[in-house]
Amino acid sequence: MQTFDFQNFVSALDTAQQAHFEWSQRILRCAVLHTRPQEDMMRTNAHHICLFGQFLDQHKIAFYTINTDRAEQLFLVHKQMHDAIRSIAIPISKGKPGNKVDLDEFETSQAAMLDHLAYFKTNAIHQYTQIDSLTGLPLRQRLTQDFEAKKNRGNWAVGLMFMDVDHFKAINDLYGHSMGDRVLQHLVKQTHSLLEPHQSMYRYGGEEFVVVSNDLVESYDALELAEQIRASLFNTPVEIENGDTIPISVTIGVAIASEGEPLANLIERADHAMYLGKKQGRNRVIHLENLN
Repeated sequence: MQTFDFQNFVSALDTAQQAHFEWSQRILRCAVLHTRPQEDMMRTNAHHICLFGQFLDQHKIAFYTINTDRAEQLFLVHKQMHDAIRSIAIPISKGKPGNKVDLDEFETSQAAMLDHLAYFKTNAIHQYTQIDSLTGLPLRQRLTQDFEAKKNRGNWAVGLMFMDVDHFKAINDLYGHSMGDRVLQHLVKQTHSLLEPHQSMYRYGGEEFVVVSNDLVESYDALELAEQIRASLFNTPVEIENGDTIPISVTIGVAIASEGEPLANLIERADHAMYLGKKQGRNRVIHLENLN
């Protein structure tokens, strides 16, 4: 997993975009010369294996952090562009004219992709001050902003999970801080893979993380997600160079927001639930309805 640094992100974005233009030139040559594109360009998963697709996959958390909806749209139009090129290339390679509908789809999707990329480059500067350089997650100030924005829309179906890595100091002491960083990066990547677009993750501080689930249908949905996260991390230890593994466990406190409840209260309840879980033996999920 790559760390998030503004300069590196923009530089990598420029490099990936240049690779995309070179790829487009290869497609143009095939069209002009009536030759079949290379096999990697014709695969149904070409949008994942091209250099630009690899860049999107490697920086997925950063894109979602900046704007989840636009990230989803970017990934979609990139796939649509590859699908259109494949449809265009097949008849051309056989000496037949391509389909205008496919060409229109390619031009439309590529224009949309470039528009999304311009948006992400512009917003990366602003987001940089609110993003953790190690994990690529938004920091606690973004949590406050996002929560207030949700509150202003009048929707209080929110579950908050306060997560802490068990015995993290011992991991740092035994394996070193660089390995501790790897553990945190693994935790973020594994957890983020379980989240839906309406769920967000933040680095709260040190080895503490917050996951917010919006638009809950039932309160137990948040508890179910918390348990999935706990089990997933417990079952995926971090591998180290000598073939050994570092087991990871987390304790998660869960609180469901009542209508009009301030963020500070919600965090306090989830944090207190997490603390109770630590006292009860760690590696567990605790739901706390109130502090009494």
